[in-house]
Amino acid sequence: MHRSRFRGHSGKGRGKTAWRIILGAMLMVGMAHLAGCSTTTGRRAAEGSEPRAPFVDAASASPLEGGAGAVTAQDSGTVSQDPHGVPLEPPYRLRSGDSFAVRFLHNPELSGEVTVRPDGKVTLPLVGDVPVEGYTIPEVHAAVSEDYKAFIRDTSYGDLLKEGDYLELRFVYNPELNIGVRVRSDGKISLPLLGDVQAAGLRPDALRQSLISRYSSHIRKPDVALLVGETTAKKVFADPELITVALLKHASHEIFVGGEVQAPKVVTFEGRITTLQAIMKAGGVKDTGDLGKVVVLRRGQFERPEWIQLNLSKPLSGESIHNDLPLRNGDVVVVPMTGIAKVDLFVRQYIREVLPIQSFFNVTVIPLDAGGL
Repeated sequence: MHRSRFRGHSGKGRGKTAWRIILGAMLMVGMAHLAGCSTTTGRRAAEGSEPRAPFVDAASASPLEGGAGAVTAQDSGTVSQDPHGVPLEPPYRLRSGDSFAVRFLHNPELSGEVTVRPDGKVTLPLVGDVPVEGYTIPEVHAAVSEDYKAFIRDTSYGDLLKEGDYLELRFVYNPELNIGVRVRSDGKISLPLLGDVQAAGLRPDALRQSLISRYSSHIRKPDVALLVGETTAKKVFADPELITVALLKHASHEIFVGGEVQAPKVVTFEGRITTLQAIMKAGGVKDTGDLGKVVVLRRGQFERPEWIQLNLSKPLSGESIHNDLPLRNGDVVVVPMTGIAKVDLFVRQYIREVLPIQSFFNVTVIPLDAGGL
């Protein structure tokens, strides 16, 4: 028959042993709880739970655990891929501060460079304010062409004479009648022999034919040429193939990198940056970070929030860089904890700091027949 003895006082030793048993039990419960979160979430998704918004409430399903609302880099509905499975960078959409050029092949006077204002618009000659924020360059190109066509259609700009237009009349056989005139505010011009003649609202060719007819009553050969001055509106060629739109400069972009990185920060960049590059700018990943479940939070189409889960552990091991997603302005990159880091956090927060247990206990149990008393 054996009986146990404890080093130190018997009652005090038994109390320490009891606390160690409680500590071990709570550690097992905590680890089971953490493991069960992922299992429960996956089971709910498999049982056909109702669709949820891309931003998932942490109480129902954590994005880091692959909840039902997760959008991964392999979901073609969110991240387009080429036939080889490589994510395609989405087309760039203009934002406040971006600069681009609009060039007209046959109307250089309308060409220029513009910058997107904070209200998301730019001002173009003749047509005024045009909303461009959130549009791609090809979409802006099409919109500019349509806006100018609509302006010409509504105003007959470049086709009809108007107040302020300058005209010159050249008579082939009667040069003494040559004259230069400007259309007055009442829309008329004053000409030799004819007096006041209506000009505004007429096409130059129509006005010329009218003058030839009216001068035929005064001169034998009323052959007249009608020339428009430089200040006179000329025809606008607004077909898409005659207009070019080119991005000149990106505005500064901001993304937010947090979670298990060395230096959580706002990363400012111009042009293009990938998720791994952003994480490196934030000092890299801590030992507690899980690159296999990096989350990118962003605003999708129609400002609908969404999150994308990436496995960035393969690029660092040299296997693949397909999941290194290019980031957009305003994206939030979160590097979550690894599973073991979560257990350690649970121990520190719920056991060591909440329960009155001293972590430096050293209780040794030895059988009586091993020697001693």
